[in-house]
Amino acid sequence: MTPAISIQDVFESIHQAAPFEIPARVLWIDKFHNEATLISIQSEPQRPWTIALDELQSLLQDEAIRRISIKVPAFMLMLEEELKSRSKEIRGTNWQRIRPLVETRIPGEIFQPGALGQLIASHAGAIGVERKTLYRLLYRYWLFGSIENALLPNYSDSGGTGKPKTFTNGKINGRPPKFQGIVLDTKAKILSGEDKAIIKIGYALYKNNEVQCITDAHVRTLNKFYRAEQSVPGYGRDEIILKPAHELPTLTQFRYWGQKAFDEITVLRGRKGRRKWEKDHRALVGRANQGLFGPCHRFEIDATIADVYLVSRFNRNWIIGRPVVYVVVDTFSRMIVGLYVGLEGPSWNGARAALWNAFSDKVEYCRQFGIDISSADWPCHHLPQEICGDRGEMLGAAAENLVTGLGIDLAILPPYRPDWKAIVESRFRILNRLTQIKWAPGGVAERVKERGERDYRLDATLDLHEFTKIMVASTLHYNHHNRQPDWLNQDMIAQDIAPTPISMWNWGIDHGFGTPNVQAPELVYLHLLPKAKASIQSGGIYFSGMYYTSTDDQDWKKFARARAKGRESIDVWYDSTKPEHIWIRGEGNSFVQYDLRASENRYRGHRLEEIQDMLEIIKNPAPETKYAELTSKVKLDDQIQSVIDQAAKEKKQERENLSAAEQVANIRANRAIEKAAERAIAQNPFVLQKDGVALPAPTPAQPSIVSESYGQRGGEIIDLLSRQRRKNKNPS
Repeated sequence: MTPAISIQDVFESIHQAAPFEIPARVLWIDKFHNEATLISIQSEPQRPWTIALDELQSLLQDEAIRRISIKVPAFMLMLEEELKSRSKEIRGTNWQRIRPLVETRIPGEIFQPGALGQLIASHAGAIGVERKTLYRLLYRYWLFGSIENALLPNYSDSGGTGKPKTFTNGKINGRPPKFQGIVLDTKAKILSGEDKAIIKIGYALYKNNEVQCITDAHVRTLNKFYRAEQSVPGYGRDEIILKPAHELPTLTQFRYWGQKAFDEITVLRGRKGRRKWEKDHRALVGRANQGLFGPCHRFEIDATIADVYLVSRFNRNWIIGRPVVYVVVDTFSRMIVGLYVGLEGPSWNGARAALWNAFSDKVEYCRQFGIDISSADWPCHHLPQEICGDRGEMLGAAAENLVTGLGIDLAILPPYRPDWKAIVESRFRILNRLTQIKWAPGGVAERVKERGERDYRLDATLDLHEFTKIMVASTLHYNHHNRQPDWLNQDMIAQDIAPTPISMWNWGIDHGFGTPNVQAPELVYLHLLPKAKASIQSGGIYFSGMYYTSTDDQDWKKFARARAKGRESIDVWYDSTKPEHIWIRGEGNSFVQYDLRASENRYRGHRLEEIQDMLEIIKNPAPETKYAELTSKVKLDDQIQSVIDQAAKEKKQERENLSAAEQVANIRANRAIEKAAERAIAQNPFVLQKDGVALPAPTPAQPSIVSESYGQRGGEIIDLLSRQRRKNKNPS
């Protein structure tokens, strides 16, 4: 059955045959006389023409013609509040001129045979307007759908957008040059195509970071291309004489045409270089957990040097420098699954110690530092599917054993790209804040040390064991109380999962892996969609707590510009019942659809009001949760202060009459002795620790072994171990 033909339908011939070789719009249907009136859609419209209605239906039924849609021009895609008063005035004037012709007493009277010319001639004489003006307005009104906005002025094509301006009679744009309030006769040069090409070459020096600023690029361009005479290379360096001032492009012209040749994001990318661009300025349109199945899919590992100076466990007057902290984080849940604090520099040795801790039960590990926990407090002892780390730690034959022996894939990052493992990088910042380590004795203060101030290294109080205890306690607090509501997915929210690392970890282990819920996009018309304000950010278009992106390859510039220049406000259109999509206006005021970012699938299938309520609820923790966090934070602070006070007490008891210069000068030697002692303890299981187990007396062979291993200072190590044994035998 052939669909009925309606007014405003547009048809075109499939075979480019008459009379529809040009698309035509139906203006009027007269079923009584079996006629349809149409107007051909072309740049210079002509008089409407008629066709038998049954013939038109026959052509449509025989598939000789087909219905098509006509794109609405940009000047009509304007809301009423966006129109300027002048445009409304022109539209109103044009409408009043043709209104008596289209709103006649008898509907469709103007489409009757011979009526068009008579009505226009009579009406033109009555209002004093030329007939061609009425013809032009009528044709335009019919051509664009017979609505009043078709009579708006078409300013979108005015001004020669994208076309270079031409100046005649020596005139140039801009203000005339002045000196001390007097207008000068000197005129700026009217740039030719050659000048603009030269400017593009010169501005590329600035874009490619070969000069410091645009002024330097302008000077170098003048030196290269605008000399009055060029000297012969190798035959002396004559005085450089530029062409007259009116033949030189000014700095303003150089900057203007250079910016037209290269957009600001392209310049920023060239100035910063590939590494800094990728790390600090590129668009952020995804998240680290995209593509992950759940906990243990990917672990990230990294090391940092702690901002605190430590002392030796055997003599608190020995400053051993700053420790190295390794952290292993599960990317899916943000759970810290492994921790290592030691003196080994960032290397595979430190990395595998941290990985061993990540793969081991944490109850026994915490008991070493006097912290009693159950397996549920830190339930991480799993091997991951993938480990992401730096080349320094993970590149080598030893690390490759993880692949062949344990079946763990290695993702080794390129140099200077810490943003590829941003999760573990950000954990260092969180742990620094929790431990307050910069304000502990010996902490490296953020301020620059002023001349005459006390050297903060002299305040070093904590030893390696005590600092590790602080880090373990801070890690436990983080895993249980660091709230991350924006990382919950839809299933977690439905099951009322707390937005903490341990809750997300347990949920993933207990329930397996989820699948994103992807819905097909739907078409929404302009006049049915409400409008709201959103912002362009580095991660996409941010609206009502959600991020949206599109498939347009050029959108990265928009998001990168927001990261470089700051967020920008933008109008968006949305459907509150289906917030999976929003629409913005692109080029020519046409609408472009943006979809929820892949990481935002938790919002699919809900109304906007529900999403806003949910975000408000999960953003605020329950009173019980806040109280528990506060209680844990107080306990953490008490633990930290207790460890620091005990360390300070022991240092005071062991204080020796050493000058500040002597203490600081021996840091490297003290560190070497401390490291050697650690290795000796590791090699001899009978060396007692601080738990009070007695150390057997050294055999005669032991001094020679220690001396051979550690040189002239081997005796000092034996003496230290003996002192430690006597201390443990007589704790009083």
